[in-house]
Amino acid sequence: MIRNRTAAFLGLVVLGSAACKEVSPTGVDQTLLPDEPVTVEVRLPWSEWGSNLAVFGGFGTTDELGLGIVAHAYGDSLEAHTLLTLQNVPTSATVRDTTGTQRTDTLLQVLGGRIIAVVDTVGSAADGPVSLEIGMFGQTWDPPTATWDLAVDSLGHEEPWEEPGAGPVFNAVTTVWERSQGDSAVFQLDSAQVAAWSDTTSANQGTRLVALTGGVRLQVRNVLLQVDARPSSNPDTTVVLVANRLQMTFVYTPSAPAPDDELRAGGTPSWRSVFDVTVPQSLSEPKLCAAVTCPLELTAQRVNYASLVLRTRRTTPSFAPTDTVNLDVRPVFDRSTLPKSPLGTSLLTTSIGKRFAADLFTDEADSEIEIPITQFVRSLLSPDTTAALPPPHTLALLSTFEPVSIAFASFYGPATLDAPVLKLVITAGRSVELP
Repeated sequence: MIRNRTAAFLGLVVLGSAACKEVSPTGVDQTLLPDEPVTVEVRLPWSEWGSNLAVFGGFGTTDELGLGIVAHAYGDSLEAHTLLTLQNVPTSATVRDTTGTQRTDTLLQVLGGRIIAVVDTVGSAADGPVSLEIGMFGQTWDPPTATWDLAVDSLGHEEPWEEPGAGPVFNAVTTVWERSQGDSAVFQLDSAQVAAWSDTTSANQGTRLVALTGGVRLQVRNVLLQVDARPSSNPDTTVVLVANRLQMTFVYTPSAPAPDDELRAGGTPSWRSVFDVTVPQSLSEPKLCAAVTCPLELTAQRVNYASLVLRTRRTTPSFAPTDTVNLDVRPVFDRSTLPKSPLGTSLLTTSIGKRFAADLFTDEADSEIEIPITQFVRSLLSPDTTAALPPPHTLALLSTFEPVSIAFASFYGPATLDAPVLKLVITAGRSVELP
């Protein structure tokens, strides 16, 4: 009897304890707490944020590139000639005579020499041996303004070449360059040819380098003249005298036509693509609406990341990249003064911009690339009210360095199915409903 009473008492204690637990005033009901914030990626089509695309060319000159380009029947029949001037060949050398004493010898006997063109193997397109020709021209020319048709194209003065492409030339020498043999194309010269290239009486004397092999485009980093000479003070010795190039540029034809519905960046002279950005004040994207109350106010604090998403397209074959493409994006301060409007600082965190492989514009075209613009988007959503001017709403897509190559990058434009997209990664609190 006592055992039964004890069991009944313990059962009542357990039930009482359970009842107290359900109604405890200090307990926390997890169902009443808001869920964790939701992070969603939203991709806005061009029509919801972009407008007024314009592509401008003509930034920088071929002379500023500091490189040479030679091409023959490349891509869409590109023809390019490298033009340069060389320093005067030294007329003396310090040598050790037969007694072992160093002295300056001005009686040098020229034996021959060579012109060496240094080819950028990475920035060049050639599948096999390339025949090259180098020659001299004596026409007055202006390196900063010279074009395929004009030797001088300065303000108020134009002077055409006798032949387009800086012709004709004389004392021409040929050689064959092959990538597997190194980066140097060597043109051997005899003493008479060295004398012609060393002639200081012609102030206008220039040198032209061209490709004779079709379907090639070479980037030339440097050209120099080496002269072998025998000093009179020690005839058993041969000295090498070097004349470096003073200036180098290139002329080419045909120029790339202005794009119709395409974003373009790079080239020589360089292209820039400019467009306006309007960030919506609220969003009603399905992904967001499934987790939060829509429309959702878009604030700077809710934007974790923003980027331009562009789809690459096959660049015009004549100007297709063969080396890494470095792109930058900068705000445009005054669109009304384009193409001369000053640009703001880069929106990217590296001094070399965003790097992309050349294949993205040739073999792997139709690929997506991203360029971050997070701070730019945040500034539009939360402008600095203390600033003298409102934040710019216009962006410029351009090459990080202008100019850096004859090649340029191409992207699909707004009227295509692969138009630019604004990607936003947004974090927002979930909706909370009271019981």
